Amino acid sequence: MKTSSKDFAYAMLPLKAFAWPMGIWPLQKYNFLSTVRTIITLAIVTTMLTVIQTEMYLDRSDPAKNLDALALSTCDILALWKVILFRLRSEGLISNFSSAVKDYEKLYGEEKRAIMRQHAYMGRVACAIVIGFSYFSSVLFMTVPMLSEKKPIPIEDVNATVDDRMDFPIPSKFAVATLHMPHQFYPVIFLIQLTMMLTASTGSFGSDSLFFGITFHLCGQAEVLKLEFNKFVDKGENMEERFNVLTTRHDYLLKLSGKLSDTISTILIVQLFTSCVLICTSGFQCILSLKVNNVVMVIKTLIVLGTLLTQLYAYSYVGEYLKNQMESIGFSAYCSSWYNIPKSLSRDIVFVLMRSQSPAQLKAGQFFIVNMETYMSIVKTSMSYLSLLRVMITI
Repeated sequence: MKTSSKDFAYAMLPLKAFAWPMGIWPLQKYNFLSTVRTIITLAIVTTMLTVIQTEMYLDRSDPAKNLDALALSTCDILALWKVILFRLRSEGLISNFSSAVKDYEKLYGEEKRAIMRQHAYMGRVACAIVIGFSYFSSVLFMTVPMLSEKKPIPIEDVNATVDDRMDFPIPSKFAVATLHMPHQFYPVIFLIQLTMMLTASTGSFGSDSLFFGITFHLCGQAEVLKLEFNKFVDKGENMEERFNVLTTRHDYLLKLSGKLSDTISTILIVQLFTSCVLICTSGFQCILSLKVNNVVMVIKTLIVLGTLLTQLYAYSYVGEYLKNQMESIGFSAYCSSWYNIPKSLSRDIVFVLMRSQSPAQLKAGQFFIVNMETYMSIVKTSMSYLSLLRVMITI
């Protein structure tokens, strides 16, 4: 499906840039080539997860490496889960993106265009922040160990300690050693692991940016509908017909938001659970590293914490914003000049108000609402468990 709208291109091209290579772009043709792109993405992320688990099987004695393995494994699992679900359960995304194409083709009036442009800008900013922070964290996560001080290696032991002189981005020293590869190939392995980490980041955070972008578009359509409800009385004749069109549009937007919530529901369960666990473990490791002045480990744990909190905040903010936009549609209808219309029509506004009392919400598993209150609750709970762990270690 194509559109010549420049506004559509402005809003959706950044999302397509990350979703299309993974084969999860909703407006693509779901053919053999798109399936190949998805399989390649899943294969790269699965290989990374396999390497990490192999390393953990061969050596579990290093706590710092264990934390790295936990954080990276979580990112891999989330990337696999999101790519698979966005591919297999794509009906909600396809419906919303197809609707977005029609919305931009029927976009009339500078006021409406300004509203949609603003929300498109919000989607681009969310995409830039999420993707940019994930890539920056990946590169920093990989380069920090290389900048750490190394213990001097005796000249006579150079050949025996070659493996100890190379810090791989992904915990894999023993796994690589089983391949008996010459150390000249280590830079190649380093680049391969860099590709794996960036692919996993794209799979996890690129999928997030796709969801955030279309959610902001839906919020923009809710803002346009609020504008229409405010003005439908002032347009004169055919008020009943226009009101029916607006209520139908309201019901349509609620259905679209429900499809988005269904698409992301299962993902949010894993996202919230892993975020809570990793915030506790990373914070605890940061405290221990500060006690022994391990600067490298402190930086790495702060990277993990920053990435988790940014991703969790983004989901919470989008969920809160979607709820508020849908809920305020009823208030906009109430603020119109409903007292100047026939009683039979003014009574119908009550039904719009009633429908707005059950607004669209992002839910994890259809029972746990994701909003800013949820974000604060998870952070507080994580800090409580972290304080408990800190007390236990000092006893």
